[in-house]
Amino acid sequence: MIFEGLKIMYHHNAELGELSATTDMKYISLKGEILRKLTHFCGLSIPIVYYFVGERVTLPLLGCTLLISLTVDMVRFFGNEKSKNVTHRLFGVMIRPHEKRDFTGATYILSSSIISILIFDKLIAVLAIAYIVVGDTAGAIVGRLWGKIKFRNRTLEGSLSFFASCCLVALIVPGVPLWIKIIGALTAAVVEALTFYLDDNLTVPLIAGALMQFLVS
Repeated sequence: MIFEGLKIMYHHNAELGELSATTDMKYISLKGEILRKLTHFCGLSIPIVYYFVGERVTLPLLGCTLLISLTVDMVRFFGNEKSKNVTHRLFGVMIRPHEKRDFTGATYILSSSIISILIFDKLIAVLAIAYIVVGDTAGAIVGRLWGKIKFRNRTLEGSLSFFASCCLVALIVPGVPLWIKIIGALTAAVVEALTFYLDDNLTVPLIAGALMQFLVS
């Protein structure tokens, strides 16, 4: 069933990218956006736990959580009407229109966190994951409440808030030269603003992390 879900994601990504660019901001309610980002912000526990405990504890926890998230997605894709109604009542207000036929942001961020931990140095992975969690939360809420200058389904104010919050993370996380962390923060903000066909929960940490990893090598 997981492979069927992957096929759905692959075949519809181009179509859904166009859809998300025009409908995400319009059709998800402000309440849903805030609830979504508060839930998203809980993802900050990932880099914190990884930083203090290490991958031997973090990776199994992430793997179990990813399995749960994938199971919920499979129920949304292939479940009967009763099970679909249950997932809709529980999560429907937070699901964007394009995610009705795609994996949720939770599945993507859990996946990118696991990949980041596996392929990047510890502090780079911590930064990359924290950037998408903190930056995306700040950018979405500021953009929805105060965003005026719009481009695609983003706002300039939201993107600037994304970058500013990533810079705050850069000041907090030690052990990496500040200029590299700022470049990573800027890269994360740009990638988030320009991501079209793929989910930014996947692209932001992996691209920003890869650049920072290259610069420290």
